[in-house]
Amino acid sequence: MLVGVFALLSGGAFVASLNAFLDQSSQALSIPPLQPVNLNQLLIRPYLMQVGLAALLVLPLLTARAHTQPLDTDALESPSSSASASGSRVLATFAGVIAVYKLMLLTSAVLVGLLFLYGAPEFWTTLCGYLGLLLTGAAFIAVALLVSSLATSALAAGIATFAMSFALATTTWLSWWGAPGVRRVLSPVSVGGGLNDFAKGVVDSGYVVSCLTIIALGLFLTRCALEPARSER
Repeated sequence: MLVGVFALLSGGAFVASLNAFLDQSSQALSIPPLQPVNLNQLLIRPYLMQVGLAALLVLPLLTARAHTQPLDTDALESPSSSASASGSRVLATFAGVIAVYKLMLLTSAVLVGLLFLYGAPEFWTTLCGYLGLLLTGAAFIAVALLVSSLATSALAAGIATFAMSFALATTTWLSWWGAPGVRRVLSPVSVGGGLNDFAKGVVDSGYVVSCLTIIALGLFLTRCALEPARSER
């Protein structure tokens, strides 16, 4: 169901981006001197930015119940086995959510794939854009799993993670389309800058390291958050 919701949102974003592209390209070709039309910069890049925002709004629904269910620890006889079991469960949960997120991105990639049938987008630039979306989503998922592991109920986890995603989406949106002063203040703290670089075909090593660090730290803290609950049982 969540994949369907995301597909609907990304489909709407694609139509909006396509209409904007047609308007810009018609203007560029009608006013001399003729301006080159870059499919990636005028259509795919804005579309991927909107896909990222859609993912931020859908992912909290996916991660809310990840760690709110009680764990059966009767079979665990030592702290080491408890730590190993909690670590395995965290990794398995993270891998499962990532798999669904990849499926979500694939639904949007189908629409982009149609452009390769009727046009000539830059494959590397498009691939980098999706790499940026994958890294950003994985980092958000790792943090959302930590929040979910600390929550007392699925509702509390959903509210907390949605508030976090809404703040990220709002900050990113304002850093792109807000007033110049607002963009200058929010750009350094939004995920939009990194996503924009990837969508342009620029692999920002600093952004990659930051995402990987957030993923590793989030998963480690999630495992630590689950261990006290195990030891008390």
